[in-house]
Amino acid sequence: MSEKKELAAQGFNDGARYDAARPSYPDEAIEYFVATFALDNRSRVLDLGAGTGIFSRQLIPHVGRLIAVDPSASMREAFRAATPKVEVLDGSDVNIPLETASADAVFVAQAFHWFDAPLALSEIHRVLRPGGGLGLIWNERDESVNWVHELTRAMQWDTRAPYLVGTDHSLVIAQGPFVDVRRVKFQTAQTLTHQGLTQRVLTTSYIAAMSDEERRRTMDVVATVIEQLPDPVELPYVTDVYSARASTP
Repeated sequence: MSEKKELAAQGFNDGARYDAARPSYPDEAIEYFVATFALDNRSRVLDLGAGTGIFSRQLIPHVGRLIAVDPSASMREAFRAATPKVEVLDGSDVNIPLETASADAVFVAQAFHWFDAPLALSEIHRVLRPGGGLGLIWNERDESVNWVHELTRAMQWDTRAPYLVGTDHSLVIAQGPFVDVRRVKFQTAQTLTHQGLTQRVLTTSYIAAMSDEERRRTMDVVATVIEQLPDPVELPYVTDVYSARASTP
């Protein structure tokens, strides 16, 4: 297992906390995907790296059938508890348990940075029908806001982040092979109590993977920032969205 995927395995072993603390995605982003890929009640789609189903639950009303795939047993358990009627399968970015050309669209929410991009895109391309859609989405804290920037430093994201926020994945996607690659951005916010914001920070992969003592020290610093904020507080996000189409021979 690569170091990156080992961190993901260690950092996402509390599905219940993740599901309770992480934000949903802006309605405008969901509407963008629905319109771009012409999704309707005949559409069969895959949520890859689906986690606890936060994105899936927003997309389900717009499609005929959604299948979720995630490598984490804890995440799958939390998904099934919250959304029992959805098929949730054990699989990964490079091992998708679906037949070739069986999906109208594949979505990856808050997870593509953990993928082995070239191999994953090839596997995604395999399960998509010709011309099928690929949608990637991330909610990223808006660090242009002063207190969010302070929180980022307190939680050591500036030195320990597992991926570079704002990376343009367009070229990588186009080599997938995918065409008609587009990138758009939206804004959203999450209303959190101080306790909720603390739980949100605790879902960060490298913090969840820390030893108890290191995590305690880190969260003590985080608390000095949170204590200065209104309770509740609006945590602003920039939502980074990509859409593309599977190329045809």
